[in-house]
Amino acid sequence: PAAPKGIVCNPPTTGYVGQQYVPKATAPNSLPISFSLDATSTGCSLAGGVLSFDAVGTCVVLASQTGDDTTTALPTVRRTIRVYECPTLRSGRWTGPQGSYADVVAGASTFSGTANLAVLGLGVQPFAGTKSCEVLQMTFNGVALSGKLSFDGARINASYSGIAVVLNAPPA
Repeated sequence: PAAPKGIVCNPPTTGYVGQQYVPKATAPNSLPISFSLDATSTGCSLAGGVLSFDAVGTCVVLASQTGDDTTTALPTVRRTIRVYECPTLRSGRWTGPQGSYADVVAGASTFSGTANLAVLGLGVQPFAGTKSCEVLQMTFNGVALSGKLSFDGARINASYSGIAVVLNAPPA
């Protein structure tokens, strides 16, 4: 592939209230890159190189450089991060591919239940774990795994023994 010609900056597209992110970027000319917030930004603040997600909103991060005596500055790059409240993990039956499902009992920061994976030859397995905002950590069938809850709480994306797993939430 061809080398990048401008500033490369790939922050997450989603942030959650109470979390932070340290912006990073690279440029082919190796000059320093600075970060600022567009005047339209809401829900975030930038101080000491750390982006804080303070409230629900739309955070617009600008990555720029000034150039020097021998190098022209590269164009400013603009990236948008949507800031949400942490999603809620719902209790009930979460459905997966090929008829698989998980019956989940969710608390504020913990969850447990059983997963019916008979279609995959794994029968019914108990699980238990913890939730920290959108991140789910659990032990399933003796294997530690992590997953992510979508910003709206409607899906879990995880991986189990190299197999991508998507579960859809019960109705709200």
